[in-house]
Amino acid sequence: MDSFTYINIFETKGLEYLLLLSFWVLFIYLVRYLSTSDKKRKH
Repeated sequence: MDSFTYINIFETKGLEYLLLLSFWVLFIYLVRYLSTSDKKRKH
């Protein structure tokens, strides 16, 4: 009945920050891609 597992809070925080950082980087590239394709359509 050993259901308790120890999770290091610093390791999970690092993983969460890496996921958040990668999300924002991909989001910025998506916005740039959409804005450049929008400019190409107007010409």
